[in-house]
Amino acid sequence: MSQTPVSQFRLPTFTKEGHRSMMLVGTEAIVGSTHIQLIDLNLTLFTGDETNEVETIILSPLASVNPEAGTVRGGASVRIIRDDVEITGRGWTYNHREKIVSIHSSARVVFRAQLPDILK
Repeated sequence: MSQTPVSQFRLPTFTKEGHRSMMLVGTEAIVGSTHIQLIDLNLTLFTGDETNEVETIILSPLASVNPEAGTVRGGASVRIIRDDVEITGRGWTYNHREKIVSIHSSARVVFRAQLPDILK
């Protein structure tokens, strides 16, 4: 497999029903046989239904994607944006099949939603 960088890389994925599931974008990518190395990751996650709404956006300067396993990870900073919360940190993993993001250090969470009963 060539190690030649691909500029303006885009990889959409779809559900079995044909709805957008996620859009993987990078300013530059090196595509290997099992992994994709990305610079300036912008991972947009959709609802996966006919509404085609954006659920989450994940941004990171460097990331490694394993399309077969459905995972994306990075050792650099990460910013996760949703309507109700924004999370930043360092060292992270996203599992698309399980819809789980793990942040390994320096996590900071800002809630945008009201949490009236959080201390009860």
